[in-house]
Amino acid sequence: VSKKWRRLSNDNVLWGRMLSYRCIAIPDSTHTNEPEMGRNKLAFSVWYTQYAGFTDSYTRMHRAFDRLEKWARKACPHVWQSLAPGLVWVSGESVPVRELLSVVSDSPDMRDFIMAHHIHDGQRRRQRFLEYGLFGSYECYGEVCSLSWLSSRMLQIVDMGRFRILVFAWCHVTRNYLGIVVGCPIAHTQRLLHHVIQLQPQSYRFVDKGLFGSFFVSYVDALSSGHHDVHDNVISLMPNTGPHTSTSYTRGIKITITAMFCADETPRYRVYRYQVTLELIDSVQLGYSCVQLESRHWLVHYANHEFVHANGAGVVGEFPVLSVERPFYRYCSRVEDDPAGLEVVGFEGQFTVVPGSLVDPKGPAIELPVPYIELPIPMEII
Repeated sequence: VSKKWRRLSNDNVLWGRMLSYRCIAIPDSTHTNEPEMGRNKLAFSVWYTQYAGFTDSYTRMHRAFDRLEKWARKACPHVWQSLAPGLVWVSGESVPVRELLSVVSDSPDMRDFIMAHHIHDGQRRRQRFLEYGLFGSYECYGEVCSLSWLSSRMLQIVDMGRFRILVFAWCHVTRNYLGIVVGCPIAHTQRLLHHVIQLQPQSYRFVDKGLFGSFFVSYVDALSSGHHDVHDNVISLMPNTGPHTSTSYTRGIKITITAMFCADETPRYRVYRYQVTLELIDSVQLGYSCVQLESRHWLVHYANHEFVHANGAGVVGEFPVLSVERPFYRYCSRVEDDPAGLEVVGFEGQFTVVPGSLVDPKGPAIELPVPYIELPIPMEII
C-alpha cells in the first residue's frame, strides 16, 4: 500500500495537471537528468520555492496575459509587439523584482502589480508604439490621448496633497494617467490604499477602479469579450458596453455612446468626454445606400431635475456620410457642469440624417433616437 501511495504522490500526470493549472511550463524529459518518476513534482516544488508568497499572483497574472496574447495577436498585433520582456525574478529578497524595490512595497495588494512587470515590463517607448496604448486611446477635437503602460524604470510617484500616487500608465500629450494610491491619510486607507484610480488634482475627485489584479483581469476580460472597439490596431479607451454606455438601433443604423470622467480637467466643475459611434449595419433595412448627418439635438439633465436643450448642425464641425463603402464614423466631444453650479448627470437626444446627401437628398429626413446615458459621476474626498 505504501508503495502505491508513494507512486501516486510522484505521478507525473497528477503533478502535470497541477503545473498546467498554475501556468507552469512542464519540463521536457529529454533534456534533464532527473528521474522520470517525480519530475513534475520536483518542478512544482522548485517553482513554489522560487515564487514563495507570489504563487497566486503568478497564476492570476499569467492567465490574464495568456488571454491578452491570444486576443491581441489577432485584434491588435501592434499592441502585443509593443510589450517589453519581463523583469528578471530575483529570489531571496522581500520584493523579488529588483527594479521595483524603491517604488512599491511588499504588501500582498501590490504583488499582482509586481508580477505583471515580471511577465512584461510595460510597453516599449519607441515612437512607432506611442499611439498603441495598452489601456486605450481616444481622439477629441484633434487631441489624441493614448494611455501607455510604463516600464519599471519610468514609474514615478506623484504627491497630490495628502496622497501619493504611483503613476503606471501615462499619456505624454494629455497627461491623462492611471495610478495606484501608495500613500493616503489613515481615514482613507481601508477604502483607497493600493487601489487603481484616476484622481483629479486639487479637487480630489476620483474614479476608483479597485486593486490592480482585479482591475487588470477585468480589463483583459473586457478586451477579449469585444467590449472595447479596435480600429487600426488602436484600442478604444471607452468601452462599447457597460453602465455608462447607450446603444440604439434604428433603420439599420447602430449608434453607441459611452462617457468617461476627465480627471485632467479644471477642478472648478466636472467635465466628461463622450464618444459617439455611428455605424451603417443594414443598408437594405435603411432603404438607401448612404445617408448624411444633418443635425443633432441633446437634452442635458442636471442633478436638480432641470434640463436644457442643445441643438446644432452636424457634429464637431463635420457632416459625416455613412455608406456601404464607408459605414463607420466616430467622434468625441464633451459635456460639463453648468458654470452656475448645476451638476450634469446625463443626457439623451437624437441625430437627424438625410438619405443621399444634404446637397442631393433622396428622401425625407430620418430621426435616430439616442437613449438616456448616465454619466460616471466621480467620488470626492472631503
